[in-house]
Amino acid sequence: MRTCSPSGTHIQLDKLSNLFPHHVARAEQLVELGLCGSSVYRRCQPGGPWQRFLPGVLVLGSSPPTLAQRMQAALRYAEPDGMLTGRHALLLHGMKTVPPMPYSPVHLLVPKGRSLQGSPEVRVERTTRMPKPLMRKGFLVAPLERALLDTVRHFRVAEHVRALVTEAIWEHGLSPEQIKAELVAGNGRGSALPRRVLAEVANGIRTEVEALAASLIGTARLPRPKWNMQLDDEENAYLGPVTAWWDDVAMALDIDMGQDPLEHTADRHAALTAAGVVVVRTSPQRLRDHPGLFVQRLKQAHVCAAKRDRPPVTANARHPVVAQQPRSCGAR
Repeated sequence: MRTCSPSGTHIQLDKLSNLFPHHVARAEQLVELGLCGSSVYRRCQPGGPWQRFLPGVLVLGSSPPTLAQRMQAALRYAEPDGMLTGRHALLLHGMKTVPPMPYSPVHLLVPKGRSLQGSPEVRVERTTRMPKPLMRKGFLVAPLERALLDTVRHFRVAEHVRALVTEAIWEHGLSPEQIKAELVAGNGRGSALPRRVLAEVANGIRTEVEALAASLIGTARLPRPKWNMQLDDEENAYLGPVTAWWDDVAMALDIDMGQDPLEHTADRHAALTAAGVVVVRTSPQRLRDHPGLFVQRLKQAHVCAAKRDRPPVTANARHPVVAQQPRSCGAR
């Protein structure tokens, strides 16, 4: 289909959308190409070939907007100085543990003083701390540490925060110091849970079960262990992973997450014991149901471990696979 501009130039409307990324354009861009404003918005009427997605921003198609079109429309809406942040920016950074939501508005950062209005489609956050945007998959996004904290400040479930923080550190190279610096510089609202979880993850705690165990270890008044370690014997033969490790007395905590076959778990425990490691075994359910018994067993095991000669076992930090629940040695 062709239409005429006021200058008499013919415009092929069926090819026009290919000029714009994801078939998203500002109305003024279309007018600059030669379309009259009334023609632009007439094509956005019910049943028309285009749709008005945000004020002044059109999707040049009639199908429900895709996620890419929603993000592109938000950026067009926030031009010239807006960028994506929050969960959609995390997805563009390649984060895999972003909790799914049926539909959430695209989160925009714009400089303080902009009069841009939010809507069900976009959440507009005005800030005096505009970061330098990065290009990810063709979209302008906030740096990972900013997008991470703009996301988790609104979470109320520690495990969701922990999964994202763990992935950002172990899979995407963010340091705990970078995340902490962003926490300090940003708005304090909603920062208490991220601060607590960051401190735990920095110490090696990667799941809510491990966080519970850490609190019970504090109750037992035992030294703080190292978390998620891998053990070798004196001949550098691999013994397996343990959830927590007290290096001075060669004592291990194994929380059985139920992911390994029983015979593999039994073999690992036998190898640890044969190497002289004192092993305390438990499960998430037993931790929750019998915390007092767990504290008592820990104390007794630590006394026994401290009395005998320390075996020549060495430990190294264990890198997690963050897309899944971290594996741990099991307990029976």
